[in-house]
Amino acid sequence: MPPEGILEGIRVLTLEQVHALPWGTAFLADFGAQVIRVESVDHMQDRRSGPFPEDSPGEEWWNEGGNLAYFGVRNKESLCLEVVHPRGKEIFLKLVEKCDVVTDNFRPGTMRRLGFDHDSLVQINPRIITLSGTAYGHTGPWRAAGSRARTVDAACGLSYLTGYEGGGSIRASSNYMDHSAGNNVAYAILLALYHRQKTGKGMRIDLSMQETGVSAIGPAILEAQRNIARPRLGCGHIWKAPHNVFPCRGEDRWIAIAVSSDDEWRGLRKAMEEPDWAADTRYDTLAGRWEHRSELEQLLGQWTSTRDAQPLMDHLQEHGVAAGAVLTAEELVANRHLRERGYLQEFHNEHAPRTGARIYAGRPFRIPRIPAGIRHLAALGEDNAHILRDLAGLDDEEIESLAQEGIVSTRPKPSEPAP
Repeated sequence: MPPEGILEGIRVLTLEQVHALPWGTAFLADFGAQVIRVESVDHMQDRRSGPFPEDSPGEEWWNEGGNLAYFGVRNKESLCLEVVHPRGKEIFLKLVEKCDVVTDNFRPGTMRRLGFDHDSLVQINPRIITLSGTAYGHTGPWRAAGSRARTVDAACGLSYLTGYEGGGSIRASSNYMDHSAGNNVAYAILLALYHRQKTGKGMRIDLSMQETGVSAIGPAILEAQRNIARPRLGCGHIWKAPHNVFPCRGEDRWIAIAVSSDDEWRGLRKAMEEPDWAADTRYDTLAGRWEHRSELEQLLGQWTSTRDAQPLMDHLQEHGVAAGAVLTAEELVANRHLRERGYLQEFHNEHAPRTGARIYAGRPFRIPRIPAGIRHLAALGEDNAHILRDLAGLDDEEIESLAQEGIVSTRPKPSEPAP
């Protein structure tokens, strides 16, 4: 661990799957915390999820997945330990003694059945901080409900607000709930660590994905209490116009343009070299532009469709108009601005030589002399021996016995098929 890691000395033991919780603990690992990811050969979905090199899993597919590298095991340690086995449970509880934080994203009740709930762990380590990230929290009538990001997207109100004008509800994002909940995981743990530093006391954190999503639609919550309707507007805005994505030259090329004031409208007119239609007095005010937005945006789209997106963005920005070319993921990988800021990181997964060097997204902030990129990607069970020896106090003979019994592993079950 580099000496400049802000969270160096903090140890996290995490029972995590899928996306939200792994994304949150990856944040802690990036900044120096020792994050021990406890895995199981009975739950390999994260290591099966890909994407794989050339879209084809290799002989050691369980160490090759791109999503696994991005947020699952980045800068973490992997302990493949069957905690449902009595010996595995015993080892897990020994590790709790040496840890600062224990996290999970099981359904409510699972940790209690395992004997890993907060009340049990605090008997072992009075300073322990525990965090359980669930869909709906550990209390309330929905506490036992299962979920995926898509269903929570709906249950928090985001899906209802998302859709085209006059159309039905659609999904807000494929992983908005995962990333936003994951960020809240990191924030909550940092607050708990700060509180413990001041008081010496740990705490239990009950984190809800639904409440994370509801917090993102605060204005709609307030409007509903005053009978103010918030219609679905697609890429439009409740009072700004033009405010949409517009076609550009080429196949499936677009630009987003948002005009928020009369000054910006005049800047847009100047950028378009004052076409006759833009002089229509109906467009002179915010209210007029919004009322006649359909016709206005159709005319604007005819103008943008004859231009290339990136040069058009630069041209509009020069005239004081907020505009952004709609970039593909492929374009972002080569984006000059992101590269000059050092946001994109090229990294080679030593456990998956087939992948070669890959570009990964970074953290959206810079702290001088504090790196936050990927330093290491953990192979399945890569850290079994040193964790069991150095933290759990087992000798080599005991570790070998655990491996022979299948309580610790470095490979999937022989019967586990490739994805």
